[in-house]
Amino acid sequence: MEGGSKTIERVGDILRALERGPEEGMTSGQIATATGFDKATAYRALVSLGRIGLVDRDTESRRFRLGVYLFNLGAIAARRFSVLAHAREIVSHIARETGDTVFLSVRNRYESVCVDCATGSYPIKAQTLTVGESVPLGVSAGGVAMLSTMSDADIRHAIQYNAIEISKFHSVRADEILAQVEAAQRRGYAHYAGQVVAGMGAVARPIRGPAGQGIAVISVTAVLDRLAPARVQLIDTLLREGIEKIEQRALLIGNRLETIA
Repeated sequence: MEGGSKTIERVGDILRALERGPEEGMTSGQIATATGFDKATAYRALVSLGRIGLVDRDTESRRFRLGVYLFNLGAIAARRFSVLAHAREIVSHIARETGDTVFLSVRNRYESVCVDCATGSYPIKAQTLTVGESVPLGVSAGGVAMLSTMSDADIRHAIQYNAIEISKFHSVRADEILAQVEAAQRRGYAHYAGQVVAGMGAVARPIRGPAGQGIAVISVTAVLDRLAPARVQLIDTLLREGIEKIEQRALLIGNRLETIA
């Protein structure tokens, strides 16, 4: 059993390396470096994953990429988030009302994954997040909002688990994340102002599941000039009202909002 679980962990490491790698794919050597596996182990795993469609290999460049079978798996997994279809209506509404860029992300263990985005009449020049992209909890307003719904032990474990990834964001430190989480718990919303991307800020609120833990988040991103205190309060009001509708709808239709714990 131990050998089987280690094999599964290796599969996860390889898929995450490909997810974070360049769009054109990666060589087996690059994947071995990214995962810490020896080249022979990485290559054997890639060949096996290719047989079941989780990865494919470009016939010309010979680089490995995420396989199309993942689209099928993603479509099936998305059914668990049927209530979040209503969240997309809210995301579009908030984008129209604020003119800013609004993101919907779901929690996947200790990361948040962007699943939708709506752009208002005042779009940001540099896109800070793309649909399908995952970021470690804590390095964005959305991640802080989700952390704020977790227990103290789980918050510290998530930050420790993400320590290496967090260190890549040079302007973000673990102790600052804890301070941001505490502030979000007091206010009910998270607010980053230039800590992650210079000149940019964001306001975010979590969507809670039945147990009260954040399983998704809506965040509004804008240039700092558009995030004066009074406007932050306006944005938070829109977020709070929209998320209340999402959570009430979940109760009304009896759907379970879930996350991958």
